[in-house]
Amino acid sequence: MNKLGVGIAACVIVIALGVAAFVVAARSGILSPSEAELRAKYMLPSSKLVEIDGATIHYADEGQGEPIVLVHGTFGNLRMWSDWVNALGGHYRVIRFDRPPYGLSGPDPKGLYGAVREAEIIEGLTAKLGLEKFYLVATSSGGGSVTQYAAKHPEQVKGLVLSNIAVQAMPAGPYRNPWIVRQSRKVAALLNGWHPEFEWREVLKVNMINHDKVTDAIVTEYTELNNRPASYHASQQPRPVPAPNGRTPQDLGMITAPTLVLWSENDSERPPKPVAEDAIKFLGSQDKTLVVVPRCEHMMPLDCGPESAAAALAFFNRVSAEVAATGN
Repeated sequence: MNKLGVGIAACVIVIALGVAAFVVAARSGILSPSEAELRAKYMLPSSKLVEIDGATIHYADEGQGEPIVLVHGTFGNLRMWSDWVNALGGHYRVIRFDRPPYGLSGPDPKGLYGAVREAEIIEGLTAKLGLEKFYLVATSSGGGSVTQYAAKHPEQVKGLVLSNIAVQAMPAGPYRNPWIVRQSRKVAALLNGWHPEFEWREVLKVNMINHDKVTDAIVTEYTELNNRPASYHASQQPRPVPAPNGRTPQDLGMITAPTLVLWSENDSERPPKPVAEDAIKFLGSQDKTLVVVPRCEHMMPLDCGPESAAAALAFFNRVSAEVAATGN
């Protein structure tokens, strides 16, 4: 073999060893911060940990007044509601939590995930906090558990805000994510669920129209929290069949609380036509309103937090005033 051939062979060996070392590092968790490091970095001054039916739940409880419980979407965490807390905290008591196994919660020791289990978490957390009647807010996939809870516990839900939720089975288009994201996800299993930072940046950009809000800090947060082994292993657990949102139309029909359907004008995953219109159609509430927030994509709390929070605040204030006036 000539010198050129030897050099090429050596380069191939070095690259192969580098790739192998990278795979081993990703699979072993070396590339991800420890749970202690994540808690030190991402817990808020108001953060607390509580056990609900064996699962460790990270939540924050801020402000005073009538309580509002916020439920985030897939891959999100309670920090995505910061703009809402800033807008609502001076008027209401705002409670937000990480859905297991996202953020700093979980994993569920029973290996149970999905809307039914999350509705039980909502029930357990609100009971521990002594909440007898409260407002309930859901965005994206959080809608499954929230609509189930509102349908089952009408006496506890004072009002409801549903944002960009899945109303019927309607999977996102296969090419909604960029090519590089689709390819990266194909090797995630090999890396034990580890996803590179560039992938999360692209996912955030797909779900947010205001790309100036896709900051390095947000990208790092989503990368580090979603690369937790707990998140990956939970994603591999079997989900109920039919899909959780398969019962959402039925649950919506059982809801009687005043409801604001708050939608993003530019939501490419759950377009307002027909999804938001379907939500209004199925809702059993007599008091139901659709508000569409302009220049906003699927991740509403991050993409247009102040604007969407203002619409929600107006709704909460109106319902609270009407309840106070009627005594109901």
